Amino acid sequence: MAIFITGVTGFVGSHLANALKKEDHVVGLVHDCKTNAWLEEALDGIVKVVADIRDFHSLMRIINQYDVSQCYHIAARASVKQAYKDPLNTYDINVMGTVALLEACRQLNVEKVLLLETDKVYGEKLNATVTDPYHPSEPYATSKMCQGFIARSYIETYRMNIAIPHSCNAFGYDPFSSRIFPNTIKSCFRGQSPIIFTNDKSVREYVYVEDLVDALLTLMKGDYNGPYNIATGWVCNQKEIVMKILRHFPSLEPAYVTGNLPPQIQEETMKITRWEWKPKITFDESIKLTIDAFRRYGL
Repeated sequence: MAIFITGVTGFVGSHLANALKKEDHVVGLVHDCKTNAWLEEALDGIVKVVADIRDFHSLMRIINQYDVSQCYHIAARASVKQAYKDPLNTYDINVMGTVALLEACRQLNVEKVLLLETDKVYGEKLNATVTDPYHPSEPYATSKMCQGFIARSYIETYRMNIAIPHSCNAFGYDPFSSRIFPNTIKSCFRGQSPIIFTNDKSVREYVYVEDLVDALLTLMKGDYNGPYNIATGWVCNQKEIVMKILRHFPSLEPAYVTGNLPPQIQEETMKITRWEWKPKITFDESIKLTIDAFRRYGL
């Protein structure tokens, strides 16, 4: 029997596969794959199958051929900016891809599914709990909200076992992303001053990717069904993140600029209310490990 991971070449998917392959037979769904030393190492030894998450018949074939017992659904159009520019494909991939996968899992009696969600479904809100209403504000968050409702309908209608974790903002070795952690670390390694936007007062909650993987494994292996929040209490604004990273590059100073920011000021934090979970690695140690990974695997 196999563990099936969609989006296996992505940021979270690759770290999840690297953890699971040590004990399980892992099959990963590949669609559009960039590669580097990290991905080659993380995905070494797993079965990689090429298909589109929206292709129901391909999903049926994969699940049946490899006798899939559990499925982690990580694949998504995950960039907020990309989703804003291309809502049609965002909804098609995130919504209809989820329908195709859950229906294939239902028909082939997959024991358990985990659908990775985001804190953005709650909107710009502090201390959100799983009982709070969804309040998305843009196409990406709305598409993820739809994923959650679809999963809940499969739980209620078909009695499927589906865990729906809402994660705060994950960071770690993520060289293909333009988010604050990789952008700042790359600038530092290039000897450039990382930027701090003086007019950005937004705060976000963060989780290290290895801790996120630990939370996902806990939810999959335990008796967890329905929505859960993956929260850490690591809440920072942009300046605080940059300054924490700069501690590891003492010869550099930040560059302060006034930027063109989105109209909303984001305030994204959550609370764990229905289960007990805590990160195993401290925030500062997580940042050091992330920098070490960029040093090892490259920019």
